[in-house]
Amino acid sequence: MGLSSNPSHALLALPDEILLQIIHHLDLQDIIALRKTCRRLRDPTQDRSVWLHILRHQGHHLPLPYHITDPSAWTHIPSEQLETIIRRLFTIDRTWLSPRTHYFVPGHRQSCALDPIFDNDDGARSIYSLEIFLERWLLCIYHEKLVEIWDLDSVLHDPNKPLLCTSQNIKGNGSFSSAITHLDEATNLLTVAVSCHELCEVLQVQLRPSSTLLPVDDSEDLDDIHFRCIADVPIPSPILCLRAVDPSRSLLLLSLPSSFHLLNWATGQRTTVHMLHEEEEELWNGVVVATFLTSRHILVLKAHSIELCTLIDSDRPSHTHPPPSNPDPDALSSSPTHPSSSSTTISSRPQQTHMCAVVHSHYHPSATFRGASFARPVVHRPSPHLGAASREHEPTKVSTSFLAFDVLRGLFHYSVEVILPPSISPPDSPVSDAYTHPAPPPPIDVHIQLLSTHNMALPVPLPPATFADAAPPLHPTPTSAPALAEHAGAGTGAGTGTFPRSGFGHGTRGFVSACALGPAGRRGVWVERRRGAVRRVVYGFDAVGRIGVGDEDADESLREEVEGSDAEEIETEPMGVDVMNGGLSGRAGAIEGKEVYEVNSYDLRDDITHIAFAEATGLIAVGTRKGEIRVLGRAGVY
Repeated sequence: MGLSSNPSHALLALPDEILLQIIHHLDLQDIIALRKTCRRLRDPTQDRSVWLHILRHQGHHLPLPYHITDPSAWTHIPSEQLETIIRRLFTIDRTWLSPRTHYFVPGHRQSCALDPIFDNDDGARSIYSLEIFLERWLLCIYHEKLVEIWDLDSVLHDPNKPLLCTSQNIKGNGSFSSAITHLDEATNLLTVAVSCHELCEVLQVQLRPSSTLLPVDDSEDLDDIHFRCIADVPIPSPILCLRAVDPSRSLLLLSLPSSFHLLNWATGQRTTVHMLHEEEEELWNGVVVATFLTSRHILVLKAHSIELCTLIDSDRPSHTHPPPSNPDPDALSSSPTHPSSSSTTISSRPQQTHMCAVVHSHYHPSATFRGASFARPVVHRPSPHLGAASREHEPTKVSTSFLAFDVLRGLFHYSVEVILPPSISPPDSPVSDAYTHPAPPPPIDVHIQLLSTHNMALPVPLPPATFADAAPPLHPTPTSAPALAEHAGAGTGAGTGTFPRSGFGHGTRGFVSACALGPAGRRGVWVERRRGAVRRVVYGFDAVGRIGVGDEDADESLREEVEGSDAEEIETEPMGVDVMNGGLSGRAGAIEGKEVYEVNSYDLRDDITHIAFAEATGLIAVGTRKGEIRVLGRAGVY
C-alpha cells in the first residue's frame, strides 16, 4: 500500500539491483543530476559497475587513449579515477570543437590570448613534420636536421611553459631528405628515422602515457626521456625517400615511383621490391605516403591512385639473379622488437636481394593527392571460441582509414578493409622462378570506400560539342556534372558559359594545406585558406561512417577481451561509396567541420603548413611556414 500511494517512496524502496538496472539506461548528465537528489539515490550512482558501463559505452563512440582501450586495464583503475576519466572524456567531447582562446608557444614562457596576426619575427627553422604522440609528446622535425620532443603535459602544472625534453642533431653531410615515425603503442616506444643525402639515422625514445585523463606515476624523472641512436644506415641513392618503418623487423621502406626498397638496419640487407604491374607515367603518379598493414601488405597512397602491395617473394641473397619465390610470410622477420641501445653502423656493402609484389590499384585520375594521415590498422582475427579446425578456414581482416587532401579539390575520408585468405602455401612447397615467374599469391579481397568528402573546387565538364571531333568531358563526376554544367552555362545560355582554363569550378574559393586524422580514425582536423584573402582557418570534425564496432559486436568483443583474448570481431557498416574500381561515383557523406582557430596575416610566412592532433584530448598544434609552432589550448582543459 505504501509503495503505490507515493511514487517517490516506491522508487526509493526499490532494491539496489533494480536501481542499478535503471541507472545503466541513463546518460552521464542524468546520473550526475540523480546523485544530487538524496543519499538513497546517490549511493547506487557510486557503484563501480555504473562507471564501467559508461566507459564501455564511451569506448564505442569516443577515441580513448591507447593505454585504457583494453577493458582488462580498467580493473586496476580506482573507482574515483574511473569517474574522473569519464567526466573528462565527456567534457572533451562537448568542447573540443569550440573555438580556441589560448595558445602555448614552445620555447616561450608566456601564454597569450590568440592575436589576429602571428608574430612576424624571422624564423631560423623550417618545419618538416609535426606530430603528437600519446596525447602528450609533441615531435618536431626540422629541415635543419634537428629533432625535438616537447612535453605538453607540463602545461597542466605550469601553463606558461611546455617543457623541451630532448633534442637530437641528425648526422650526415648532405642536405635533409625525408623522415618517418612509428609508435609502438603497446610499449610506448617511438622510432624516428631521418635521412640526409645518403645516410639514414634511426632514433628511438621511450615515452610515457599522458596524465590528462588518467594520472600516471610522476616519480620517474623526465631526464630519462632522451633519444638513442640505434642505427646509421647508408642509403643506396639520395633520391630514395623514407615512406614507412617497421621497428619489430628493423625495416625501413623507401620508394621510387616504380619500386620499393626494404632496408634492414640490423643486418644491412637491402631488398628491391619489383611491382608486377605495368603503369604508364610512373613519375606522374608518385608516392605520397605508405604504411605497413601487415608484414606482407603495404598500403600506398599515390598522387592519383590508392594501391595495396602484397609481397610474394622471399628475401634470399642474390648477387646476379633475383631469388626463387617462397611464400613464407615470416621471411622478412629477422630482428627483435627492441634493438639494443647501442648504435649499429653499417659500413660494408649491404647484401642485395630481390622480391616481387602484386599490386591492387584504384585509380582516381581527377584527383591529385598531396598529403594524407592514416589511422592505426586493426587486425580482426577469427574468434577464439571457434574450434581449431574452423579457425583455419576463417579469413583474417585488416582495416584502417585515412584522410587525404587534394590542394584544390578538398578532403577525402576513406576506409580500407583487406580480407586475407585463411592459409597460404607452406614454406616447403615447390619453388618456381621468382623473378620471371613468381609464385601466385593467395587471392585477397580489398574494399576501399569513400566515406565522406569536403568538396572545394570540382572538375567542370566541357561544354556540349559543336562539331564531331569535339573533346570529351574532363573527368566529370555523375553527381556534380549537372550542377556544374548549369553553373558553367549560367548567364550566357545553356552550354555556352566560359570554360575555366584550370578545368575546375570556383568551389569554395579556397585550398587545403594540411590535415591530420587521429589514430582511432574518429576525429580529424584540417587547415584551409581562402583564395584572395589573408584568412587561415583550422577546422575540426567528428568522423562519420568510420570502421568501428557495433553495439552487439562490441559487447561480444569486450567480453572476449576481459576473458584474456586478443582477438576481436568487428563488422564494417556498409556506408560510403565503394571505389573498388577506382571511381568516385555515388554520393558520399559530407565532412561537417567546425572552425576552431583562425588567423589573419598578409605575410605568406604565416601560412599554416603543418598540423598535429591529439585525438583523445582534442589538443591541436600548428606550424607555420617560417617555423613557428603554437599549441592551441582550451579553458578548463589546458
